[in-house]
Amino acid sequence: AILAQVDHPCSSVAFRIVAMSFGGRLRSVQQALGSVLQTQCRMQVTAATSPMKFRSMSGKVRDADAMEALDKGLRDAADKIWPKVPGVMRIDRTKCMQRMEYEVTIQFESGDALKAFLNGDVMKKELHPHMKGFSHCFEGGLSGLKWQNREAEKILDNTQVL
Repeated sequence: AILAQVDHPCSSVAFRIVAMSFGGRLRSVQQALGSVLQTQCRMQVTAATSPMKFRSMSGKVRDADAMEALDKGLRDAADKIWPKVPGVMRIDRTKCMQRMEYEVTIQFESGDALKAFLNGDVMKKELHPHMKGFSHCFEGGLSGLKWQNREAEKILDNTQVL
């Protein structure tokens, strides 16, 4: 039988406490769950976080074939070039087929990692030449691209932690 359901404010998971003649143990189970959840919530809310560091590239693409070529080039670079860059945490690509917009965002583990990448040989000797091979895909070539260093802060995270 379900005797209680506990909804926790830091989680979308509802905990159900099932009891089968446990007597006084129900209260201790509820207290233990509440204590664990409060600790988990406190860790999520009070963990010291610095802003995440990103490098983004965006531009208008000539057509759907160019967008497909860029996707192939990005995946090739993700396999062969990006693993050589220390501190890269993830690479995301967004695109809008209606407006033919293409954006790549690289997340770095720190500002120092981003700075090292920008000043490093991989950027100058491998990634830039790789990108030159795709300049025809963008309106205005490589000079039509917009490059930005960005910071992001996580405001809402609906992923479950258990």
